[in-house]
Amino acid sequence: MAPLKKNRIAYRLTFQVILFSTVVALLLTVLQLYLDYRRDLSDIYTFFTTIEATSIRPLEESVWILDDLQVNLQLEGLIKRQDIVYAAVEMGDQIAWTKGAPTFANSLSRIFPLYHQIRGVPEQIGRLRVTASLDGIYQRLLRRIIILLSSNAVKTFLVSGFILLLFQRNITKHLTTLAEYFKDIDIRNSKPHPLQLGRRPSHQPDELDQVTATLNALCQSGYRAFLDLRTQEQHLRLFFDATEESIVGVDRQGACTFINRAGQDHFLGRTPDSFIGSPILERFAHDCRDLPQPDMLGEQVRTTIREKRVLLTDEMPLRRPDGSLLLISLRSYPVLEHKQCTGAIVFFADISRQQKLEQEKQLFTKIIRQAPALILIVDSNSRIEYVNASFETVTGYESGTLVGKNVLEAFRGLHLEQQIEEVSKLINKGETWIGTFTRTNHQGRCINLEAVIFPIFNQEGQRTNVVAMGRDITRELQLVEQLHHAQKMEAIGKLVASIAHEFGNPLLGVRFALREVLQHHGIPLEDKNLLRLAENECDRMRKLIRDLQQFNRPSTGKKTDFDLHRILEETLILHQNLLTKKQISLIRKYDPQPIRLSAVEDQIRQVFINLLINAGDAIGPTGGILTIGTVLRNEEVLVTVGDNGPGIQPENLDHIFEPFFTTKSAVEGTGLGLPVSYGIVRAHGGSIEVQSKPGKTEFTVRLPQENVSAPILQKAGVAS
Repeated sequence: MAPLKKNRIAYRLTFQVILFSTVVALLLTVLQLYLDYRRDLSDIYTFFTTIEATSIRPLEESVWILDDLQVNLQLEGLIKRQDIVYAAVEMGDQIAWTKGAPTFANSLSRIFPLYHQIRGVPEQIGRLRVTASLDGIYQRLLRRIIILLSSNAVKTFLVSGFILLLFQRNITKHLTTLAEYFKDIDIRNSKPHPLQLGRRPSHQPDELDQVTATLNALCQSGYRAFLDLRTQEQHLRLFFDATEESIVGVDRQGACTFINRAGQDHFLGRTPDSFIGSPILERFAHDCRDLPQPDMLGEQVRTTIREKRVLLTDEMPLRRPDGSLLLISLRSYPVLEHKQCTGAIVFFADISRQQKLEQEKQLFTKIIRQAPALILIVDSNSRIEYVNASFETVTGYESGTLVGKNVLEAFRGLHLEQQIEEVSKLINKGETWIGTFTRTNHQGRCINLEAVIFPIFNQEGQRTNVVAMGRDITRELQLVEQLHHAQKMEAIGKLVASIAHEFGNPLLGVRFALREVLQHHGIPLEDKNLLRLAENECDRMRKLIRDLQQFNRPSTGKKTDFDLHRILEETLILHQNLLTKKQISLIRKYDPQPIRLSAVEDQIRQVFINLLINAGDAIGPTGGILTIGTVLRNEEVLVTVGDNGPGIQPENLDHIFEPFFTTKSAVEGTGLGLPVSYGIVRAHGGSIEVQSKPGKTEFTVRLPQENVSAPILQKAGVAS
């Protein structure tokens, strides 16, 4: 029994075999006893049936003749039967004959009526009572129980012992070997050796052989998996230590279970052992105790563990132990085992530098988007990636129509192929191209762009982008041109003043001489007409010389404060007949607010007269539309005079302000109206601009609203 006590499996198996055998033996015994009991009862009932068939008739004859001997013999024969203990013949209410001892407990009785034929009619003469006792059956059953239980107990003990012996020999010792083998396995320190049960080799492997082979395979694969896991764990730890993001493991109580190198550096710790087991969440709250909601980060981790969900927080302040304040992004993930949350993994990173870079990126984006310079960026496949707002404004192209297109196809209509080819050669060499583009934009305005185009390379030296930066220098060129024109006009003014002075006196003498000759008598009429024609030409030359003198003659006019709209209306009334005669329709587009100027009134009036006369001459005799508008913008007055005439030829636009340049006949003009107007406006600190195309010409006079200094006005030199 010692092995049974030591080996719990064998003990349980033996107990189960004995219990099962006992239950089976008891069930079989009960069944056998029940069958024997039923058989004994059946024998008694069969005997009762036999009495009725064989013994009743002779007994009726003996009772009729009152033969005591025969009746007693017959009753004696009945009680000799097994289990029959009492037999009696009753006549009336009295017992006539009886054998055996009557019993009432554990017995079966049967009454048989006795009849005799009297005059052919059967009449009952008595009855036979037979009683069978069950005590004998019970005694026999008891003996059978003892015999069966004893025999079954012996068989059960022998069978159980034999089974226990076989199990101990063939299974239990091998299970013990298996248990000892697995108890001694430690894959963390060494590779497990193959399991051997010490059995004889068999040609056909049985279940134990299959289990042994499977366990050896599992041990080998488990050892390899352990090595892989250890390698992956090392790689993971190296990755965690290499990442700049701090990683902390937390259990349900808030204690640290893992921390990487970045986390140690953040909390100024030397080794992970100084953190493992410590309440790491308290450090989050402690480091931010002087900030609003100091425990928000720790509470987030607790909420993750409590509610089993991922939580993220951006731009939260966290103070380091050295007092420096960081802006961090924190993410907490629950750790689930068997659907239970055992802790959390916390990732937090310093985003202060990232936020600063993002702010700088947004600032640079705004600078590029809002910069006055034109910026265009092309990728390595010559497709446009970006154009800023200034590029759209100046060129007239919209970003949506350019981005994604090939740069050659996008600007094919501008005929820039030759310049783009030059740019491509330098860009392919990695050099920078500097030059200018002169083209007409979508609005028909001629623009001049000073551009710098250079390539962008990555760390491998591969070109990733090409950036073109440009500046609209159209206005600068116009100002330079105006400066050159002003300088030329000043030089011409001095020259023509000198010429006018030299020609004026001789011309006056010639005119006086012609007048004297005309007063002589006897001159033919034809000659007088020639002399009058010569005198008229002298007058025209004198007027021309007077206009030339206006370029450099000091003005004697005084500046006054006057209403601009009044001057315009008086000028229009003066030329109403001209407008009516040429069927010119007038459109006024005045600024709704009054506009006052401080200038030499008659000089400004002369400018508008010259512009009205030029506009009327441009419209021609067939009629047209004359538009006059005023605008007050940023302390600057703009006066526009436009017509719908044929326009000025492009080659003449650069010469219209030059003296003596005119497209009219010699009789209609001298070519001094616009140059004189240019000089007046320039002397008042303003400018005149012209834009013209077929069907529309517009002069724009720009004058400062503030007072102009007297020395500048004195240089205008224009008399009314």
